Amino acid sequence: MEQPHDYDERKPLRVTSNTPKLLLSSTVTSSQPLLVLPDELLTEILTRLPARLLLRLRSVCRSWRTLISSSQFANYHIQRSIAADPSLSGPRVAFHHSFEFNCITFGDFSLQSLVENPSEPTEVVLFEERPRCHEINSSCNGLLCMHGGAHSLNNSVMLWNPYTGLTSQSLKIRGFIWNSGFGYDHVNDKYKLVAVVKQMRERKPQTRIYTFCGNPSMRTIQDMPCGVVGDETGVFVPGTATLNWVCQHMEYLVISLDLVKETFSEFSLSLKDPDNKTFDFPQLCVLRNCLAACVSHDEKTHWSVWLMEEYGVPQSWTKFASISCHPSLSGHHLRPLYIWENYVLMAAAADSKIVLYNLDHDGFEFPVLEHTPPSNKLGLYFFCIYHESLVSPPYRSLPSTSSQIQLIKP
Repeated sequence: MEQPHDYDERKPLRVTSNTPKLLLSSTVTSSQPLLVLPDELLTEILTRLPARLLLRLRSVCRSWRTLISSSQFANYHIQRSIAADPSLSGPRVAFHHSFEFNCITFGDFSLQSLVENPSEPTEVVLFEERPRCHEINSSCNGLLCMHGGAHSLNNSVMLWNPYTGLTSQSLKIRGFIWNSGFGYDHVNDKYKLVAVVKQMRERKPQTRIYTFCGNPSMRTIQDMPCGVVGDETGVFVPGTATLNWVCQHMEYLVISLDLVKETFSEFSLSLKDPDNKTFDFPQLCVLRNCLAACVSHDEKTHWSVWLMEEYGVPQSWTKFASISCHPSLSGHHLRPLYIWENYVLMAAAADSKIVLYNLDHDGFEFPVLEHTPPSNKLGLYFFCIYHESLVSPPYRSLPSTSSQIQLIKP
């Protein structure tokens, strides 16, 4: 779907601290009442502003602080920003670099800076933990799901908003996680983590759902269908309340978990391309708020990117792009992360390289990140997109310093 461009044509909203919620006019006299914006109109105006500006506008007056600080406003703002004008939500790339089961580097950077200046090293904001133990699982609505002690039985998960600095308290997993996924149940307004957990003394793993809320819970659900291939972390598709993985039996299938009903279903990954009848190494992702798949073809000549225009309908898979292979890219895997302004595709390659591909000119860029080890060094990078938002982690939000995640600016 083409992104609307009407936001760019609007004049910037000017707000003064001594005139909250008032429309001023040069024709207003002291005997005339000032015009007050209805709450509904004020909400519509404010949700069109970036999260960074909204944090400052909370100090305008008490009513604005109450409105902007409410969970309903935060949810409405992030959903509208991502769907209507992603630039308002300030998309950023969070990453961790791990080696031998230890997280070495943990930080983020601006997607806009990366795309607009690919030939210059991109400034990276590094974060420090004491002790250093968390890795990024995935993101949703500006919240990062952080997995602590991922390679031990004494592991846990928590939610963190890097922009506001708020975290949730940790939920104990007590077992090794095989497959997992994090997403938002918009019907019940709950954030949920699904995990296939193997305990030491249990012969069979359990599929569990952990719910982050004022009264956090864990319950066991039906087993996840076996045969998951590719990424172990499920892909959350906005607006559908689903997590998705690829499995392989006679053919490639998509395993879908409905976070509202907490049940699994399957549908075919049937990519009907007359020019390339066979494919391998499918990578699921989200592009333009649709479920997408990137696949490698025989002899590794190119990748194809497909969008599912109507979720859950196999016939709606539509070929979006064909990406020629490049000698600097090794391996079969290419994981798309984001499409910037309809012409630049950002992706993570198998060797941990960040790749920018120009969809108009069929050209690659290989940007460099400041203050990070080169991707050809030992260890692996994990990248994920998140959006700056005002959404607070549920279940006793705490300042980030309480969880010992601290911002370090290089």
